[in-house]
Amino acid sequence: MPIVDQERRFIETCLELQLLKETDAKSLEQQFGVDGPGISQLALQRGLLTPADVDIVHALQFPSATVPGYQIVDLVGRGGMGAVYRAVQTDLERVVALKIIMAGNVAHPNAAARFEREAKALARLRHPNIVQAFNFGKHDGRYYFAMEFVPGKTCEQVVREAGFLPPQAVWSIVRQVASGLLHAVGQNLIHRDIKPANLLLLPPPEGSATKTEIVKIADFGLAMFADQSAEQLKITTGEKVMGSPAYMSPEQFGGREVDFRTDMFSLGATAWHLLFGKPPHQGRSIAALYQQKSERLLVHPDDLPIKLPEDQMSLLIDLLDPDPEVRPASYQQLIDAIDALMGNADPTAATVPTTVPSSADNEPARRGWISAQPTVERALPLADAATSTSTASGVTSSGDSVTQTIDLHRVRRTRRTRFVRSFCAVGILALAAFLIGVVQYNRSLPAVRVPTRVVGSVPLFDGVTLSGWDVGGSMVGAWNTLQAPDASTAIACVTPKGALTRRYTTNTIPRISLFVWPQTESSVVDIDFAFDPAEPFSRRGCVRLQGDRYQVGTKTSDFGDVDVVFQSEALPTMLDRFHVIDIERQRDDWFVFLEEKFIGSLPVEDVANGSAIRLVVHENRPQTADRPQAFFADVQLDELEFKERADAG
Repeated sequence: MPIVDQERRFIETCLELQLLKETDAKSLEQQFGVDGPGISQLALQRGLLTPADVDIVHALQFPSATVPGYQIVDLVGRGGMGAVYRAVQTDLERVVALKIIMAGNVAHPNAAARFEREAKALARLRHPNIVQAFNFGKHDGRYYFAMEFVPGKTCEQVVREAGFLPPQAVWSIVRQVASGLLHAVGQNLIHRDIKPANLLLLPPPEGSATKTEIVKIADFGLAMFADQSAEQLKITTGEKVMGSPAYMSPEQFGGREVDFRTDMFSLGATAWHLLFGKPPHQGRSIAALYQQKSERLLVHPDDLPIKLPEDQMSLLIDLLDPDPEVRPASYQQLIDAIDALMGNADPTAATVPTTVPSSADNEPARRGWISAQPTVERALPLADAATSTSTASGVTSSGDSVTQTIDLHRVRRTRRTRFVRSFCAVGILALAAFLIGVVQYNRSLPAVRVPTRVVGSVPLFDGVTLSGWDVGGSMVGAWNTLQAPDASTAIACVTPKGALTRRYTTNTIPRISLFVWPQTESSVVDIDFAFDPAEPFSRRGCVRLQGDRYQVGTKTSDFGDVDVVFQSEALPTMLDRFHVIDIERQRDDWFVFLEEKFIGSLPVEDVANGSAIRLVVHENRPQTADRPQAFFADVQLDELEFKERADAG
């Protein structure tokens, strides 16, 4: 195929996979036939594609050349480690799922070992509820793994579409997963990452007497051998948390020794998600999740979207107990308990969907999976330029809203006021003073946060590359993805100071969430919002983390001063760990939360109408200029809608 035709097909494939925008594709098309780097290399240089993107497109362009003996048909999915394709094993004419570690990841010290471990783990398993392994190998710098292709949906997809599933269907799924895990335990294997996304559903076999869908457990990539004699196949990960935090057992967080009961906890969390539409614990940080999971889950029936029989709820709570000794003593015991439940189940029992409660109190029963929707009171204007401290109070619940008062210092807003005349009559001065007072009073009234619900989520950081960052914007300094102190992948500035932009698009209410890890020796770290890259010197919102305090205000340049509206002393443990920051736009105000606690708000009218965030790190102190001063991770756009509008339909 001529070079130009190959490059044209490359761009067409990128557009089909939605890896490129039309405008970027047209820009690249102008380089057809021009001497210089190829289209793929040019896209990499411009930051339009990542090495992983290019690897996927090349695999689809040359479907027979990527792995000998296999013909790639299409892309099924991708993750941080690699991509999964639907392929045909040519000698047997068998459709398989072909998992490939992307070329850029093979150099990772643990990548190849983890991949090989998954293949060997699956090769030992032969069970109808576990995806079967076929082949494993390495070719042209890539590891590949051929396994059974399951054409159905994941439980995650099903519950996302349905909201939640009937109890009979959920317990059938749990029983089948327990059966597969019972077989795995017999082979000295623990999965360690049971979650809805790793459970595949497919129709029953032709002629089957049952109408129940078959469940297949996938992704044993985090499996570990329970038998200590298989120690050579275990991977050391330092202090990094392995698994999916929302479904992980509490013992996985603390690095404690785990056994098969860790998968029981994850299975219980999965069952909860399928029954009630969301996981039982939803802390916004690892520390918050660990704290929630360290206590026995208590629930009130009125807080649940369906009414579950007492015996079913009792088994579910036991599966989620923080003490492994309280969970079922074996998978056979769990299977027997489910059989007893189904024998007593009422097939006509109705489920009554209801909205997720929007209030929160201090009961453990409501902790974690019920979102608070507070009405935040802005501090009153100060009588003079000095700062004062408001009185701290607890969180009190009333109906669908929560009033929350926090320790903060209110700084007088510096408003630009034009005086047309220097000398005015006393009456005009008095009138001006009166009007200013009215404005300040109105601005000091409580900023009302209308209850919202999440209708969609879009990751703004893929956890691997800087794809999408500063596309069409301007970067200050040099940025890269680095290993954070907890061994996760994060964004960091690798020069003394810098600024980096991420645009987003949404037709709903945006809430930007991200994790930030300030170092002990860091200087100043800003998260700017309502930023407009087309007008970089327009007024933007800013959350500033500065040593022993945090501030919320506005500024007009990356490294300029902040016109502070709210400030407070930082948390005692502000430095050297990840913290979650939420920045949410409502009708009239932007609200800012740190660890889900309100730290300030800004009127929408005071900042630009930009749809981008900007990460800014100010110059490091001289003795630490060669080290990143902050790490950013898990950047996400939550798309919200007002609860009152959602309930109207």
